[in-house]
Amino acid sequence: MRTSVKKIAVGVLAVAALTFGLPPNPAMAINQVACDGRTDFLKLYSGGGTWGGAYCFANAGVIAVNIDGVYEFHSGNNKATVNYERDGRYHTITLEKWSGASFGGARVRAYELRIW
Repeated sequence: MRTSVKKIAVGVLAVAALTFGLPPNPAMAINQVACDGRTDFLKLYSGGGTWGGAYCFANAGVIAVNIDGVYEFHSGNNKATVNYERDGRYHTITLEKWSGASFGGARVRAYELRIW
């Protein structure tokens, strides 16, 4: 009986050490938000599909998207990476805060966004 109590105590201590001893992972809470004329969000401009217009994203993290017809994007107050497909090839572009990029008149499909 005494050995069982020791094993349970060691197990509980191990779980507690792992729970409270490891640093927490950062929250990946990127989400799409209403642009509302703000310039501090990651903003993609699209002229493709049915909707077109601007798509804005806030908060650090990674999100899978499928936005066709993207012709320009701005990082706002974020370091941001956009993974996109152009002519069947996959590309990545990373911009520092308050930067922008366009695709020379081409339209691309954004498939993943990261705000650092």
